[in-house]
Amino acid sequence: MTTLYGVWRKRWWAVIAAWLVCLIGWAFVATIPNSYTSSARILVDTGSVLQSEMGISDTGRSLNVVRQTLTSRLNLEKVLRRAELDVGLDSDAEVDQAIQTLSDNISLNSQSGNLFTISYTASDPERSDTENANLARIVVDNLLQIFMEENVTSDRDDINEAIRFFEDQLAQRERELEAAEQRRAEFEERYLGQLSGSGNLSERLRAARDELAGVELELAQAQRSLGALQSQIGSTPSTMGGGGGKYAVNSPARARAEAMQQQISDLYAQGKLDDHPDVVLAKRQLERLEEQARQEEAEMQAEGTGAPAPSSNPVYVNLRSMVFDRQSTVAALAARRDRLRSNIAEIEGNLEQSPGISAEQAKLNRDYGVLKSQYENLLKSREEIRLQSDVQTQTQQVRFSVVDPPSQPREPTAPNRPLFLSVVFVAGAGIGLAIAFLTSQLNGGFITANQLEAEYETPVLGSISEIVGDDERSANRLRLAGMLVLSFGLVAIWGALLLYELI
Repeated sequence: MTTLYGVWRKRWWAVIAAWLVCLIGWAFVATIPNSYTSSARILVDTGSVLQSEMGISDTGRSLNVVRQTLTSRLNLEKVLRRAELDVGLDSDAEVDQAIQTLSDNISLNSQSGNLFTISYTASDPERSDTENANLARIVVDNLLQIFMEENVTSDRDDINEAIRFFEDQLAQRERELEAAEQRRAEFEERYLGQLSGSGNLSERLRAARDELAGVELELAQAQRSLGALQSQIGSTPSTMGGGGGKYAVNSPARARAEAMQQQISDLYAQGKLDDHPDVVLAKRQLERLEEQARQEEAEMQAEGTGAPAPSSNPVYVNLRSMVFDRQSTVAALAARRDRLRSNIAEIEGNLEQSPGISAEQAKLNRDYGVLKSQYENLLKSREEIRLQSDVQTQTQQVRFSVVDPPSQPREPTAPNRPLFLSVVFVAGAGIGLAIAFLTSQLNGGFITANQLEAEYETPVLGSISEIVGDDERSANRLRLAGMLVLSFGLVAIWGALLLYELI
């Protein structure tokens, strides 16, 4: 209670301080310029059905496109000129400051998916409220126009730059590839006698040895077949009839025997030897047919239906023809074997004389292969970029839809004057009470006898009450009335200001 009484005694300090703080604060709030904000909403639809089929993705690109378009210095300079904000700017520093101010007052928000809100806040104290409101709408309108203009050509420029890059790289790789081909040609010309065929010397030596092994196997098979045919032709008569006991009669058994003889010749031609089961079985059948044929011919001779007449044996003629073929085959294989042996000896000699030739040739071939692969990959990438360029040229990749056009501000969006006025009023009242409390504590007097006794630790015998006369009471009433008038006047002014701002 004593603290409250002390503050009450210094009530005039509180009232005066509250008035000073409120008047200064309200005057400052009144000087804050109004801010007007214009906003617009746009829908950015990226990609098309054809681009999706071509695999041209655009994930997360739309927001980056919007931000880059809006915040680039070039576009902000365009807005500055179109909105006539560069009037009166004489130096580059002033232009930079105007661009920075313009950038700070632009905001971009992504609401959902590809829906964006672009807004601009104008609060130039040198302009009227109407001019600031119009300026906010003009800036947002120009931002939309530049956004739509710039992005129509930005993708085309990127693709053209990529195509130029690939063409430069292709030209460089083509020159390197031609140089590699020239080095290979010079190397092959220098070692013409040692580089016959493809691949390096070690690879060709290995291939020649494999081929020689195959030729030797074929030659052995042909020689065995030739030996079998020569053995068969030695036991086959060249003629039929006459002293050989054969008759030129049309005996059925003789015809079957000749057919069997032809079958045996075919078995020998296939490389089968005398101990082969098919050859053994055929010979047994041939013996039975020969015996049957002699009996039939004897009977026909006894009856006088046939006369002996010598004739050439067709089996012998056929065997001779097959022998000639096998001899030609054996000779060809032998010549091929000799040629391969000669080539192998030559390659082995080259390897011994020039061991570094193979390694150098392998290096040239490897370098050439790497350059050729890089060239083909670059060529493929360039064609893919060109195809994408054709797709994006004939289809609109980014489509813009203005959902809400730039709004015309009717009321200021800032400052919140009712809030600021109330904060100043509360601050003034609090500062006034704080000053009254401090002055009461610094006064050094005592309000009650208990305070005096506690301070000096001396018992107080008694106290005398203040005697107030009629004149003093009238003066106190006037002072109280003045304080109440000032206090309620301050509250009334605060209320009037709030009412003015809210209406």
